[in-house]
Amino acid sequence: MSSALCEIQNLYERYVKWVSGNPSALADVELTVKWLSYFVAGKINNSSAVSELVYSLSNLLVFFNDRIIEKAAHKSNNATSNSSLERQMKVLLTTLEYCEVFIELTAHKVWGTSGRWFFIVIIQIIKCIGRLILTLYCQSTKIVRTPPIPALNRKKLHEAQPPENDSFRDNLAGESSGIVLKRSGRVMRKVNCSPSLTSRTWKPPLAAAGNQPHPPLEYGGKLLMSAEMLYIAKPLIHLACMKRFGTKSWTSYLLALALDSVSLRMYYKNREVLSKEQRVELSQRCVSMLLYLMRSPFYDRYTHDKIANVLHGIGNNIPLTGTISRLILSYIPHWQETYFYMWST
Repeated sequence: MSSALCEIQNLYERYVKWVSGNPSALADVELTVKWLSYFVAGKINNSSAVSELVYSLSNLLVFFNDRIIEKAAHKSNNATSNSSLERQMKVLLTTLEYCEVFIELTAHKVWGTSGRWFFIVIIQIIKCIGRLILTLYCQSTKIVRTPPIPALNRKKLHEAQPPENDSFRDNLAGESSGIVLKRSGRVMRKVNCSPSLTSRTWKPPLAAAGNQPHPPLEYGGKLLMSAEMLYIAKPLIHLACMKRFGTKSWTSYLLALALDSVSLRMYYKNREVLSKEQRVELSQRCVSMLLYLMRSPFYDRYTHDKIANVLHGIGNNIPLTGTISRLILSYIPHWQETYFYMWST
């Protein structure tokens, strides 16, 4: 038994070494595995669950490899700066983001509709609690990203970094290299704390502990917190409405749309206090509002006919596109039913 464990450990260490040294080849392998999920669909029995399993495993593989590359490059900023609780919550939520559709499809195959909805409710409750913990108790997380731990930018991670100026840093021992502007909270580098061009890392300067900006409550922090609470609670509110009024009720649809709209409106009223990453997430939430066009009952009444007419027009008038158009048209109902969730965030 011990020899088997040693063999597994040696295999893992070789895998880690290969992943750390071959990020480009690794990306090709990951992309191939992800595309397999699309080709599997419709080819074998229970293809939906198998396809989603392959897709979920490919995302988890990328997530796992990112952590290996991040650690090997000594760039684990999140792992070092974030608390253990924050890191664990983000890992849990990211894993659920990648696996929730597969869990739902599997539950539906094994336990039927009741089992499917049971797991949907459980997953959304866990996600809601995790997002609340990140928002309320983790100072660095005020807008929870989707997924909370995004894919690693491997090219940027492996860019050559300029050498550190140790002597310059020694001269700054005990002194902060930046000051905090009172109005905006931005950290600016002091003139006397600027190293030579060849020694700069171009990272943001550090402010003294006593000069760290406080959470911007006076600039709408409470309003931003309320906006995030609405966004976090929306899936559970929508599920409760679906239980009360039905799965394809206009009441549930319009309530979810209203909650999203109000949350975004509250954010944009205080957009100037958000960081660059938070603004990117806010923009992604705005783009995701287009998904309401593909969600029932709006899709059943309006979008389906429009898409069908467009695809039929393309297939009938453009050569060599008929087969592709018909294939897409046959898959759209499955995609709409499987992926366009009103309750998902």
